[in-house]
Amino acid sequence: MKPFALARVLQLAERRGETLARAVKLAHGIWLRARGRQVQLAALRDAHIVQLAGELRGGVAAAQLQEMNRLQHAQAAEMQVGQDAIDAAHRDWQARLAEWMQAEQRVKALRLLEQRHLAQAAIQQRRIEQRAHDELVELTHRRDAGRRVR
Repeated sequence: MKPFALARVLQLAERRGETLARAVKLAHGIWLRARGRQVQLAALRDAHIVQLAGELRGGVAAAQLQEMNRLQHAQAAEMQVGQDAIDAAHRDWQARLAEWMQAEQRVKALRLLEQRHLAQAAIQQRRIEQRAHDELVELTHRRDAGRRVR
C-alpha cells in the first residue's frame, strides 16, 4: 500500500492553521484591549464633564474656561485616536480570522483526501486478502480432490 502522498502537505497545513489560530487570538486580544481603553477614556471624559458642570455653576474666569475647553478638545482627540485603534484592531482581527478560516478549509479538504486514501487502501487490502483466501480455498479443494482420485 502506498502512503498518503499529501501527508507532509497536510502536516504543514495543520501547523499553519495552529499558527494562524494563535495570531487570531492575539489580534482579538488587542481589539479587546483597545475597546477597554476606549471605555476608560469615556469614563474619564464623563467624570470630567460632571466636574466641569459643578465648577461652571459657581462661575469661572475666561482663562480657566479656555483651559477646560482645551482639555475637552484633547480628550476628544484622544477618544478619536482610541476609536481609530479599535477600528484598526478589528480589521486586523477580521483579516486574520478570514485567513485562518481559509487555512482550516484547506486542512479539512486534505483530511478528506487522506480519509478517502485510507478507505481506498482498506478496500485494496480486503481485496488482496480475499484473493489470497480464495486461492487458498481453491488449492485446498484441488488437494482434496487429488487425494480422493487416488
